[in-house]
Amino acid sequence: MDAIEQWRESIPKESRVEAGAGAALAGAGLLAGILMFLSGRRGLLAWVIPSALLGAGTIVLAHALLSVRNDRIAESQIAIEAHLASLDPIARARVLKNVGESQLRALLPRRTVS
Repeated sequence: MDAIEQWRESIPKESRVEAGAGAALAGAGLLAGILMFLSGRRGLLAWVIPSALLGAGTIVLAHALLSVRNDRIAESQIAIEAHLASLDPIARARVLKNVGESQLRALLPRRTVS
């Protein structure tokens, strides 16, 4: 249960309803699919509702999580731009260069940046 609590705490309160609804829809679709499988129904129409529920839940959940991610990116960008604005142009360029190089090294650890 710690993983669920940790996941729930990582989502802001204003997005929890949307994320919960998405998880519930996806869970209902998964449960409906399992029930259809266990009942022996193999026809295409038997799988429409479970697939629709699972797909809708996944879309709603992804939308909630991506909007949270975009909000965090925007907040970080504002904070970083405020810090950079307080530097002189040469110091700002040096900071950007160093950050860019360190990020490239993290992505490509075996290559050297020239």
